[in-house]
Amino acid sequence: MCYGPRWRWANGIAVRGHLKGRTAPDIPKPTRPSTLKTSVSPVSTKSPVGDGIAQGMSVIDPLEKLFPDFPDPATRARLLQHYDKNIAGLMVWIDSERNEYRRLVLPLANRQPVLLLAILAISAQHLAVTTNMESSFSTRARDAAVSMISTQIRQVTSRLAAGFDLDSEIDVDTAVWMLASMLTLASYEMAESETGATAADSHRQAARTLVNALATTNRESNDLFNFLRNQLSIYDILACTTSFMSTREVILPAPSDANLIFSEYLGLLHQVTVISRQMVDSGAPGIPNLIEPPITPVEARAKFELARGSTLMAAGLLELAWDERRHDFIRIVDVYHHAALLYTYRSIFGGRVDAADISTSTNMLFERLHQLENRHSCMQNLPWPVLIAGTECCGNRERESFIATLYEDIARDMGFKHYLEVLHFLKDFWSTARGDWLQLARQYSANGKQIVAV
Repeated sequence: MCYGPRWRWANGIAVRGHLKGRTAPDIPKPTRPSTLKTSVSPVSTKSPVGDGIAQGMSVIDPLEKLFPDFPDPATRARLLQHYDKNIAGLMVWIDSERNEYRRLVLPLANRQPVLLLAILAISAQHLAVTTNMESSFSTRARDAAVSMISTQIRQVTSRLAAGFDLDSEIDVDTAVWMLASMLTLASYEMAESETGATAADSHRQAARTLVNALATTNRESNDLFNFLRNQLSIYDILACTTSFMSTREVILPAPSDANLIFSEYLGLLHQVTVISRQMVDSGAPGIPNLIEPPITPVEARAKFELARGSTLMAAGLLELAWDERRHDFIRIVDVYHHAALLYTYRSIFGGRVDAADISTSTNMLFERLHQLENRHSCMQNLPWPVLIAGTECCGNRERESFIATLYEDIARDMGFKHYLEVLHFLKDFWSTARGDWLQLARQYSANGKQIVAV
């Protein structure tokens, strides 16, 4: 498996443990830090949390040796502050004091050089995209972070191939900084270019293998790891609806985290995707949806309605004030609800649903999008449902224009160029007046283009 444009994971054969006789995971779990000697050895995440970069000199010193023009303390502080103020909030459903990217990932970067490089890279890149400033440092920092992770992995695979047991070699603390780094690097790729979704998926593929490998050891009892795992799950489930990645690779929400925002919704949405793929695979070549769906439209609506209620109850734990943010979040829940229904109608029932039901959800989806009071504050939640809205307005010039403008705003405000590729897909769909957007998405996928509205 390629990791980014230039690295490839080493393969080894596990001869003991849960993976006996199988190729070692492309991104296996990291071994104990005492047994690994990387070019920049990670500091244990059990070290005291520093208040700032100045307290992480054991991390900074070797990085300065790798980069002759490594950012000075003032520049590092500026980049970390940019991540804190302008990037961390884009990575979660609702930004709050409980945002783990800000509360746990940033302090961890003070002690882990790879994660620090990844965060500095995406911060520098995001600044470059949003301010039109060039940043050669961001690319070099990204490349170095990937190289360091690759070094760690090669050593781990060598130990597994030599017969070390997976259960004894897994190290949750190391897995946490690796997973955080991979997800950060994936976001970097999506900010880097319009076609960044493909490069980003190489990072996320590594993250999936890491999560699955760690799950075999039953040693996932780490709050930050569980948070990052669920962040990967959000991406996987939404991306799978449009990119046609294998449904077996998808990371699902942890059963123990059923009270998380959108957890039940995401699980149900993935069930719809799985059913859709099974129906296509079971149908005659080129004629999908010949198999009778295992669920009716009425049953699907009822399930999503319950999931909608669960999401609102879970969001209550955040104790949002009665202001525009709370109002807009309620609208966002409705936006996802109707987008899911429209996706279900098209993917499982091929549009063979009462036209009134499709019209109702389409109208409600556009109505809620127009009603958002502070659209800028919830841009990170819009890409997927806005894509679905775009697939339901072919031929309606006013709505097409609204969606196109909204996607341009999303790409500009969030600083992630890959959303422009999604807009290109929608314009292609509108121009061809196709009845089935999923068929066009499959063609894109077959041609190596990933449509990822996440």
